[in-house]
Amino acid sequence: MIKKTLLVPLFALILFASSPVFAQNQATQLPSAGLTPESTFYFLDTFGESLREFFTFNPEGKARLQITFAAERVAEIKVILETKGVDAKGLEVAQAKLKANFERINAILADQKTDGQDVRSLAKELDDDFDGPKSALKEAFKAEERALEVREKELKAKIREARQTGNTTLVDSLVKELGEVKAQKELLKLRAEEQEEALEEEENQLEEEIENKEEAEKAIKEAEKEKQEILDEAAEDGATISTEAFEKFNRLLAQAKELLGRENYQGATQLAKQAEKSLDAVEDATEDLEDAKEQEEELKEQRKEKTSEESSKELEQMKKEVESIDEGDSNIED
Repeated sequence: MIKKTLLVPLFALILFASSPVFAQNQATQLPSAGLTPESTFYFLDTFGESLREFFTFNPEGKARLQITFAAERVAEIKVILETKGVDAKGLEVAQAKLKANFERINAILADQKTDGQDVRSLAKELDDDFDGPKSALKEAFKAEERALEVREKELKAKIREARQTGNTTLVDSLVKELGEVKAQKELLKLRAEEQEEALEEEENQLEEEIENKEEAEKAIKEAEKEKQEILDEAAEDGATISTEAFEKFNRLLAQAKELLGRENYQGATQLAKQAEKSLDAVEDATEDLEDAKEQEEELKEQRKEKTSEESSKELEQMKKEVESIDEGDSNIED
């Protein structure tokens, strides 16, 4: 009985510690940081998150839960920077856990994709849901940078004053502190760059599910459009293209559409581009046919002109012969 009495409050504490209670400032779109990695009891926060995921059975729900946890990591990073600074050990822990949240999301989506699920819409929603926290994360690093710059200016002003008064001990102390501030600025810059690169890497995988399908669909549409343009041009020129000429194109495009349906977007894109490339041979053959047709028409025209010229010469010859006969008759009469 005593064990149950202790267990229930502890379980409630764990769930409460990991629940996303949203902060007052709605502009940041961040949940409350709750316990941060700087706290001795931070394990309660992570354990609570594990429990929440354990009791979430839907893969989509698990993925959305990871975005919620990722937003909380951003809130933790923001609080740590504001209260402990860039030197805090907990900052690295929070950043690593943020990366782990996105790795978990990508793993869930990969499993869903393997099971034949279309994860494109979910990937886009998750990506959109993190836009707010992502902006808040960038702003947190910028805010800390501005604070360090202000502190740097203050220290430089104090150093000038101390030098004017000849207080060398104070000057040495302030110069040392200034060096620490400059080192913190460099470390902050490094942390921000590492964070941006890590997030970019994970988000790129997430966005691939969106972009790859769109690229494959676009490649298929462009191939179909190219084929129709060739047919239209041939019709305008009065040429007819046989069905056999598009045999390779039709085969490749059918395979591309099949891969698209199976969510093999890269394969679909490649085959669609190959199909479009195969139209070059059809286009060349059509142009050769048109050239041959033009040459035939030119020959006909030349023959027609030659026939007309020969007829004109014959008529001219006949006219001369008639005139010659008339002159002969006139001489006889005389």
